[in-house]
Amino acid sequence: MGMKCIGVDVGGTSVKMGIFETTGELLDKWEVKTRKEENGKYILPDVAASIREKVSAMGLDLKTDIAGAGLGVPGPVMPDGSVEVCVNLGWKNVNPQKELSALLDGIPVKSGNDANVAALGEAWKGAAAGSSDVIMVTLGTGVGGGIIVDGKIVTGHHGAGGEIGHA
Repeated sequence: MGMKCIGVDVGGTSVKMGIFETTGELLDKWEVKTRKEENGKYILPDVAASIREKVSAMGLDLKTDIAGAGLGVPGPVMPDGSVEVCVNLGWKNVNPQKELSALLDGIPVKSGNDANVAALGEAWKGAAAGSSDVIMVTLGTGVGGGIIVDGKIVTGHHGAGGEIGHA
C-alpha cells in the first residue's frame, strides 16, 4: 500500500475533504459543516478530527501512511501559509497551514488560495489536464479566481493575484 495524501477545501458553508493516492486517484471523499462561530475557531479542529476518523476507518496510520495534506482556503495566502483575512470564515491573522499540521501530529500541510489550488488541480487531473496556462473562476459562498501561467500559480504580491471576487 503506497502513501496517501489528503485534500481539504474550506468553504463558507462546508469543508470538503478527500483521501487520494499520490498519483491523484480519489479513494474517498466526505464533508463537514463549516462552523464559523467565534471567528472560525472550530473549523480546523473539526477538520483534523474528521481526518483522523476517516484515516482510522480506512485502516491507515496518520504518521506512516499519509504523505501530507493540501489545504485550500477562501482568501489570499502568503508564502508561509498565513492569511491576513478570510472574510467568509471570520479568520484574521492566522496560519491555517501551521495550525492544521500541529493538529495532525506534524504531518506536512501546504495551503493556498482555494481558487488557485482548484485551477492547479484542473490543470493536473481535470478539465484543463495538460494545459500550462489556465484561468478558472470559482463560484460558491464567495467568488474567486485562479490563474496558472507556465504551470505555476500566479499569486501576486499579497497572495491575491487571481482574486476577482474580493477587494
